[in-house]
Amino acid sequence: MYGLINEAMRRLITDQAGAQTWSRIAARAETAETFVGLLYYDDDVTYRLVGAASAELDTPAEDLLRAFGQYWSSRVGPENYRDVLGATGTSVTTVLANLDLMHARIQNLYPELVPPSFSVSDTFDGGVMVEYRSHREGLAPFVVGLLEGLGTLYNTPTVVTHERPRSEELPFDVFRVQIGG
Repeated sequence: MYGLINEAMRRLITDQAGAQTWSRIAARAETAETFVGLLYYDDDVTYRLVGAASAELDTPAEDLLRAFGQYWSSRVGPENYRDVLGATGTSVTTVLANLDLMHARIQNLYPELVPPSFSVSDTFDGGVMVEYRSHREGLAPFVVGLLEGLGTLYNTPTVVTHERPRSEELPFDVFRVQIGG
């Protein structure tokens, strides 16, 4: 993953728990304390940071990933990709429908990026089903947070349920996203 991911995680934890806590997490993960945003790092670095943060903060990794997803959608994305995000849509629904297009645009900035893929279908009143495909394991809680964070970003009540985890029989995760009222 690119250093921008790890830097955003550092910012979130530093904002919430302080710089000393982040220093302990980085030491526990045996990583640097800061990361170069445009430099590609092995995914293992990010996974070790999540594990170390979970241990240091005595918080389940799933809860940390969900909070990080919310932070990414509501703070990091708008701060770093305002133009790309604005071109993707102006509501939760339009952004969801154009996530793959957004990732294609971001890929121009990050040539080693291997983005996930999202398929969205309207299947019930006021909501959509989202299929998430990625070569990375264990990031479904992060996706829940990302989808919830879009609701925050667009001031739209959004409830996300992880309906079906990926498995050998189902090569993707499925999320139910209830949008609005």
